[in-house]
Amino acid sequence: MTPSIIPRDQVAQNLAIPTRLLIRYEARGLVRAIRDGPVEGYEPAEIRRIWTILSFQRDLGINLAGVEAILKLREHLAHVHHQLDILARQLSEELERQTEPGPDA
Repeated sequence: MTPSIIPRDQVAQNLAIPTRLLIRYEARGLVRAIRDGPVEGYEPAEIRRIWTILSFQRDLGINLAGVEAILKLREHLAHVHHQLDILARQLSEELERQTEPGPDA
Protein backbone atom coordinates (compact mmCIF):
# COMPACT_ATOMS: atom_id res chain seq x y z
CA MET A 1 0.00 0.00 0.00
CA THR A 2 1.33 3.43 -0.96
CA PRO A 3 1.65 5.89 1.93
CA SER A 4 -0.50 8.98 1.69
CA ILE A 5 1.26 11.77 -0.17
CA ILE A 6 0.26 15.40 0.09
CA PRO A 7 1.24 17.39 -3.02
CA ARG A 8 4.03 19.94 -2.65
CA ASP A 9 1.89 22.89 -3.74
CA GLN A 10 -0.83 21.96 -1.24
CA VAL A 11 1.73 21.72 1.58
CA ALA A 12 3.15 25.11 0.63
CA GLN A 13 -0.32 26.65 0.56
CA ASN A 14 -1.33 25.16 3.91
CA LEU A 15 1.88 26.36 5.56
CA ALA A 16 1.70 29.77 3.86
CA ILE A 17 5.13 29.45 2.29
CA PRO A 18 6.33 29.58 -1.31
CA THR A 19 6.78 26.25 -3.09
CA ARG A 20 10.35 27.27 -3.93
CA LEU A 21 11.17 27.22 -0.20
CA LEU A 22 10.21 23.55 -0.05
CA ILE A 23 12.36 22.89 -3.11
CA ARG A 24 15.22 24.69 -1.37
CA TYR A 25 14.79 22.46 1.69
CA GLU A 26 14.89 19.43 -0.60
CA ALA A 27 18.05 20.68 -2.32
CA ARG A 28 19.77 21.00 1.07
CA GLY A 29 18.66 17.49 2.01
CA LEU A 30 16.49 18.68 4.89
CA VAL A 31 13.33 17.05 3.55
CA ARG A 32 12.59 14.43 0.95
CA ALA A 33 9.77 14.56 -1.57
CA ILE A 34 8.45 11.35 -3.07
CA ARG A 35 6.62 10.73 -6.29
CA ASP A 36 3.51 8.62 -6.71
CA GLY A 37 2.56 8.70 -10.37
CA PRO A 38 2.03 12.31 -11.37
CA VAL A 39 1.96 13.55 -7.76
CA GLU A 40 5.15 14.74 -6.10
CA GLY A 41 4.81 15.59 -2.45
CA TYR A 42 5.42 14.59 1.12
CA GLU A 43 4.44 11.91 3.57
CA PRO A 44 3.03 13.06 6.93
CA ALA A 45 6.39 12.54 8.71
CA GLU A 46 8.10 14.87 6.23
CA ILE A 47 5.40 17.49 6.74
CA ARG A 48 6.06 17.36 10.49
CA ARG A 49 9.75 17.84 9.71
CA ILE A 50 8.93 20.84 7.49
CA TRP A 51 6.85 22.29 10.31
CA THR A 52 9.78 21.84 12.70
CA ILE A 53 12.13 23.60 10.29
CA LEU A 54 9.70 26.49 9.87
CA SER A 55 9.23 26.75 13.63
CA PHE A 56 12.99 26.92 14.19
CA GLN A 57 13.28 29.66 11.59
CA ARG A 58 10.16 31.70 12.32
CA ASP A 59 9.83 31.33 16.08
CA LEU A 60 13.45 31.05 17.13
CA GLY A 61 15.16 32.99 14.35
CA ILE A 62 17.58 30.17 13.54
CA ASN A 63 19.14 30.32 10.10
CA LEU A 64 19.03 27.35 7.74
CA ALA A 65 22.57 26.22 8.56
CA GLY A 66 21.65 26.19 12.25
CA VAL A 67 18.46 24.27 11.53
CA GLU A 68 20.48 21.72 9.58
CA ALA A 69 22.90 21.27 12.49
CA ILE A 70 20.04 20.90 14.99
CA LEU A 71 18.28 18.29 12.87
CA LYS A 72 21.50 16.29 12.49
CA LEU A 73 22.06 16.41 16.25
CA ARG A 74 18.49 15.29 16.90
CA GLU A 75 18.93 12.34 14.54
CA HIS A 76 22.22 11.44 16.19
CA LEU A 77 20.66 11.61 19.67
CA ALA A 78 17.76 9.42 18.53
CA HIS A 79 20.28 6.87 17.26
CA VAL A 80 22.25 7.00 20.54
CA HIS A 81 19.05 6.52 22.56
CA HIS A 82 18.12 3.54 20.41
CA GLN A 83 21.56 1.99 20.94
CA LEU A 84 21.33 2.60 24.70
CA ASP A 85 17.92 0.88 24.79
CA ILE A 86 19.40 -2.15 23.04
CA LEU A 87 22.35 -2.28 25.44
CA ALA A 88 20.09 -1.92 28.48
CA ARG A 89 17.90 -4.76 27.26
CA GLN A 90 20.94 -6.98 26.63
CA LEU A 91 22.34 -6.18 30.06
CA SER A 92 19.03 -6.96 31.72
CA GLU A 93 18.79 -10.29 29.89
CA GLU A 94 22.35 -11.19 30.88
CA LEU A 95 21.70 -10.32 34.53
CA GLU A 96 18.56 -12.47 34.52
CA ARG A 97 20.52 -15.36 33.03
CA GLN A 98 23.22 -15.08 35.67
CA THR A 99 20.78 -14.92 38.60
CA GLU A 100 18.67 -17.89 37.52
CA PRO A 101 19.22 -20.93 39.71
CA GLY A 102 21.18 -23.68 37.98
CA PRO A 103 19.93 -27.25 37.52
CA ASP A 104 21.78 -28.37 40.69
CA ALA A 105 20.05 -25.82 42.94
